[in-house]
Amino acid sequence: MSDRLTQLQICLDQLIDQFNATVNYVNSHAPPALLDDDMPTSVSNLAAKAPLPQQQQQQQQQQQQQQQQQQQPQQQQQQQQQSPEIQQPAANEPTASSSSNLDADTEVEFSNTIDELSSDIVLKSKQIKMLIDSLPGIGVSPEEQLNEIAELSTKLQQIEQKRLLKIKEKDELLKKVDDLIKELATGISKSRLLEIK
Repeated sequence: MSDRLTQLQICLDQLIDQFNATVNYVNSHAPPALLDDDMPTSVSNLAAKAPLPQQQQQQQQQQQQQQQQQQQPQQQQQQQQQSPEIQQPAANEPTASSSSNLDADTEVEFSNTIDELSSDIVLKSKQIKMLIDSLPGIGVSPEEQLNEIAELSTKLQQIEQKRLLKIKEKDELLKKVDDLIKELATGISKSRLLEIK
């Protein structure tokens, strides 16, 4: 696990990404609104009402579908006149009520998505606040911080002295072990010399 400052940096990066995603979503999915209520014919309001390229394509497709729908009843009437058989109405024809239902569905979906994105931002903000509150030195006066630093410095000096003593002790033990090994080696060599004679 990383330290608190790294966690805080990661959370801030994630929050920026969430803000960016939210603004992008609102920018691309929200219906246009008037920017200047006082002057509905202002340039900014005309620009706000201008359809996006995707919307222009959708509008053209809708117009073509409407034209086809208008032509279909005429063709059906002509066919009925030619053949007296009863024909079933097409089931795939969209009606005005179905398009209003689609608009309501997209509005509900847009609202739900905005609620979800905003709750994600709020949760990330709370997580950042919790990390900030857990940082050392928050809510502590400068004098208390200096006192704590002085205490830690004295503890560090004591630990350093103990470490130096242990190093001396280790060196002495190593010297004793070296001396024992030398005595053992010379003792073995002397005993072999005596055996050879």
